[in-house]
Amino acid sequence: MRPTITEQLDGLRRILAEAVAPEVTAPYPAEILGSVIGALNALQANLHAVPAFLRWDIETTAGVLDAAKPLLGAGLAAEIDAAKVDSEHADLAVLETTQMLMRGLLVAAMPAVLAERGTAYGKMIALFRERTERFPFSMAARPPAKKA
Repeated sequence: MRPTITEQLDGLRRILAEAVAPEVTAPYPAEILGSVIGALNALQANLHAVPAFLRWDIETTAGVLDAAKPLLGAGLAAEIDAAKVDSEHADLAVLETTQMLMRGLLVAAMPAVLAERGTAYGKMIALFRERTERFPFSMAARPPAKKA
């Protein structure tokens, strides 16, 4: 199908960079526009990595939650069991929804995990560290515009 999502993102970025940016002269709006263009570049370059990242994040978060279940009440443990999906065959919308649900469950489990500081805690810290490394949209902040 043409244009592809990648081509559409490139077209939007080029429109902003070539048609809009030259007309934006105020420093703050120019800085914001530059950040939006950078975000579109990152999205275009890494769009195809998103499903694999989401699958990894869902599965790894589920592993942390499974390790935490003995520390949790029956209600939260049941929510964790009910939240599991076959992420291998899920589409992007299901992956995004499931990831947000799993993150919410991790937040709910966090007080017990922090209090116990055992296996689940170690897995949670490892998840946070690896998530930072794997996140497909790492973008450095742009330096402030130089004042004339």
